[in-house]
Amino acid sequence: MKVRTALAKVEGFLVDKDTRPGILARQIGSREKPGDARLTEILASERRARTKMDGSVDGSVVRTAWAAWEMMDLGADPTHGGLDRLVSWILTQVEAGAAPSDPAPLTLPNGAVIADAEGAAFAARMLGLRLLIRARKEARPAIARLLDALATGPQPPTLDLSACALAALALVPPPHRHHLDGLINRLGRAQNDTGDWTETDLFLMLEALVLAGIRPARAVVSKAAQALAALLRDDGSFDDPPHSDAHEERALIGLRALRIAVED
Repeated sequence: MKVRTALAKVEGFLVDKDTRPGILARQIGSREKPGDARLTEILASERRARTKMDGSVDGSVVRTAWAAWEMMDLGADPTHGGLDRLVSWILTQVEAGAAPSDPAPLTLPNGAVIADAEGAAFAARMLGLRLLIRARKEARPAIARLLDALATGPQPPTLDLSACALAALALVPPPHRHHLDGLINRLGRAQNDTGDWTETDLFLMLEALVLAGIRPARAVVSKAAQALAALLRDDGSFDDPPHSDAHEERALIGLRALRIAVED
């Protein structure tokens, strides 16, 4: 299937959905609906309603970080009371260096599964760090030390965890963005001639590379476009049973990746 055709099918799958991925797909395609402003408020309120008194969502780093990330996608200000409580809880967890409570196997919001306990703890911590960087907490001493350790330390043991680290570092300020190169190069070297990767989740790779956004990352994304298009279902989704809960998120990742391939 041609990349442009695949892009149109994914857009068609998402564009009429009254969900966060649907709203973001409409924004990407400049096809906003009159009711989207009100819908974003409703969806953000739903995420705030999940928050416990301590500021977490069920005491989970992954669920709390993702709820806050979604609220930011929906336009919430990180200093707003409801969102700030979630960010503050994640900040406390990451600064304390506490092992995340999310058990293995861990299913990430993009549908990828991290099977082992050590890897799951790393992936959860990286999702928390990714949120904190987006919320502009990177100057906090404990967060700065963690960023330095990621930037100067050895690569994570697996491609999946390298992708998690890349996603976390993708939004760091420009003075630190040169640290992305080693992670991007690792993913690029491991990419098959067919554009996919062996024994790893395509959408985990693409989410991190799309977030990075710099030219070397975009080149790897473009190479993956045909492999991505080959997974497309008749309805415009990439869903299969193991990832049914994340089918819209995976479609959104696919949409962003295919747009890069078309633009480049």
